[in-house]
Amino acid sequence: MTYNKTLLIAIVCACTGMNACAQPKKAATPKIGSTHVRLIECSEQTTLPGRPEMEPTTQKRMLIVWKSKTPPHQIFWRGQDGWTDCVIAKARKNNNKQPKYEFGENWYDAEQISPEKVKRGDTLELTLMYGGKNTIPDEVTPAMKNRIFFKTEKSQWMFLPVNTCKKRPDIAMP
Repeated sequence: MTYNKTLLIAIVCACTGMNACAQPKKAATPKIGSTHVRLIECSEQTTLPGRPEMEPTTQKRMLIVWKSKTPPHQIFWRGQDGWTDCVIAKARKNNNKQPKYEFGENWYDAEQISPEKVKRGDTLELTLMYGGKNTIPDEVTPAMKNRIFFKTEKSQWMFLPVNTCKKRPDIAMP
């Protein structure tokens, strides 16, 4: 009887140990990534449609400088309205000096690029691409809003908080 009890305890311990090993690893909480990226500005602008049956649309844009030697693998925005993929464009200065009261600025031109083409020191324009099917990682809690989330090929998720967003004048369509 003692032998059976000992054997039973050994089996239970072995099964418990295997179940413990089979549990997924808890993902690390995202850290502030200020060593990888610096925010220049966040701005948003609303376009008022010319037809009353159409809804106004608001476009958000973030201008950042990539500071890391390693390019980003993924960049997302987590705002009040959910988790959204970002379109990445490389911004280059031009010679215009007058303010432009439309979306964006006129002191730079932007050319869309893929994340792996980003280099250290690049100024990037991030615009939101709604309608993606990417799920929010488990590490990102519901309280983590108004942040740019990114990761490199070998890093965990990092974020940059966006505390203010400049409101540009509305554009009224004819």
